[in-house]
Amino acid sequence: MTLSPPRSDVSGRAAFLVMIGWYLAVVVAFGLFLGTLSGSVPAGCGEVCDSERSRMLLFGLYVALPAMFLALLVSLAALAMLVPRTRNRSSALVGTLSAVLPLAMCGLLTASL
Repeated sequence: MTLSPPRSDVSGRAAFLVMIGWYLAVVVAFGLFLGTLSGSVPAGCGEVCDSERSRMLLFGLYVALPAMFLALLVSLAALAMLVPRTRNRSSALVGTLSAVLPLAMCGLLTASL
């Protein structure tokens, strides 16, 4: 009988899919939020003012998109560290931890702007 290292029961693929699901949920929530904003320009502004929707779209493009990309890179690194070393057998928990912690940090940083 040979001794083998303890194997991790966490599937890296399943944890990755859970992590991607969280990122898709954030993108869909932002899209739904944009759908609730009015696209009308306030009266008396003329061509100088932007609508709420266009301002939020620009915010999403220039602030949220780079923050999400950075959070995705941190999540991939966290996932690479968590999958082989975890004692937990839940791929959903590992994927959620690797996605939610960097997203929460980016959300706090973005909210402080």
